[in-house]
Amino acid sequence: MAEPSPMERRLTLRLLTYWDDLRGDRPMPRENEIDPEVIADLWDNCFLIQVRDIVKSDYNYTYLGSAIRDAYTGGFAGEREPTPLVSPNASKLEMHYAKVIATCKPVLEEGEFPNLSGDIVKFRQCMLPLGSGNEVESIFGGMRFKIFPAK
Repeated sequence: MAEPSPMERRLTLRLLTYWDDLRGDRPMPRENEIDPEVIADLWDNCFLIQVRDIVKSDYNYTYLGSAIRDAYTGGFAGEREPTPLVSPNASKLEMHYAKVIATCKPVLEEGEFPNLSGDIVKFRQCMLPLGSGNEVESIFGGMRFKIFPAK
C-alpha cells in the first residue's frame, strides 16, 4: 500500500495505512499491536469493538474516543448539557461489522445521522479487522465528522 503524504489529513487513509503497516504480510494485525501513542493525534476519533458472539451480534465497545462520544451526545463538551447516550448503536452498524468479519478486510463508509439534539452529523469512518489468521477477534476503527446544527 502506498504511504499517504505526511500532510494527509483524512483519518480513514491514515488509519488504513497504519493498519496495513502493522499487518505486514498477514491478513490482519492483532489487537495488542495497536499503539495509541503512535496515532495519538487520531486516538480521540478511534474505537475498538470486541467480537464475542457473531450469531447473537454481541458487539462490545472496549474503547470509544471522546470525539466520537461527543458526536453521539449532541455536541462538543462544554457546548451544551450532555445527554445520556454515550456510544453509537452497534446494531445500526451491524451489516458493516459483519462485512469486516466475513471478508477480513477493511470497510470504509460515509454518511449522516441525527444526534439526540436533532443536529445532523456527517461522517467518514473506517473499520479494520484485528485478529489471528483469518479469524476476526475485534474491529478497530476511526470516525471523523462535522455537526450541522438543527434549524
